Amino acid sequence: MPPAHLRRRSLLALPPALALARPASANPVLDRPARIIVGAAAGGGTDIVARLFAERLSGRYAPQVIVENRPGASSRLAAEAVKAAAPDGTTFLICPMPVMALFPHVLPRTTRYDPLADFTPATTIGELAYGFIVGRDHPARDLPGFIAWAKATGDVTFAPPVVGAPQHLLGLIFARAAGLNVTVITYRAATLALPDIISGRLDSYMSHMAEVSRAVQGGQARLLAVTSEARLPGFPEVPSFAEQGFPQITGSEAFAVMLPARTPGPIAAALHAAIADQVAEAAVRERLAQLQMMPLVLSPAETAARLAREYAAWGPAIRAAGFTPEE
Repeated sequence: MPPAHLRRRSLLALPPALALARPASANPVLDRPARIIVGAAAGGGTDIVARLFAERLSGRYAPQVIVENRPGASSRLAAEAVKAAAPDGTTFLICPMPVMALFPHVLPRTTRYDPLADFTPATTIGELAYGFIVGRDHPARDLPGFIAWAKATGDVTFAPPVVGAPQHLLGLIFARAAGLNVTVITYRAATLALPDIISGRLDSYMSHMAEVSRAVQGGQARLLAVTSEARLPGFPEVPSFAEQGFPQITGSEAFAVMLPARTPGPIAAALHAAIADQVAEAAVRERLAQLQMMPLVLSPAETAARLAREYAAWGPAIRAAGFTPEE
């Protein structure tokens, strides 16, 4: 929460939803329930993260915090819902930052929000690398084995979680660098791809580690490479793409928390503080570690600055790659 003097000075100017903000830490910041909107189906990586924080923010940030799933349109439907919500702190988005920084570039015709003008950044939760997986019964035991198998096969299938995602672009870059013929398969939701990987109907898949780690740890899929610069603590036996001769396949994404534009600064600061308090708890950090997420709590200003940098960087990169989405 903001410092006490800031809360007292600003209280009369704030909407009723912030009326219960007071120094007593036992009281929630808001006086009515709040919603976390996620653009993924229940059970996906983003949904898991959102539900972890919804439970812990209930009674602390708001009397109750629920998760509302709005899958579709590469999480942009969820972003549109938050854009249209009242700027009173009761509705916010948890999403991978590329939903804000990348998708307006790769899906410009059907993206109906301005990431810099239509939202108030509150914070980030953590940062995730991506993982490249195959099914447990796939003949390839490692990345060189996959490349050899793919070249012998002639044409292989690959899926990103959504069209135009960083994983999509990194997968295409990997295929070109390795000299592979790849057919990209698209799904309406990331959770629909995992059953096809597990059953062998899909040859390869790349998504953030919060999503793929459970299948790998459960023995249903095999992790061949990660996009972090170094190996992940949870999978020390799996080398990075860079280690295996593909330094250009390096990247990660932050999970951002976004409020509607014109949300008062004290509310954004209060949400940031509430999430920072939770990330500081050992149980939450342990759960994030299980999802292969590195804790990363940025202030509202730092989150806004990172979003602006990533948004500016993706434009030239997309144009240079010649990527043209099918909308």
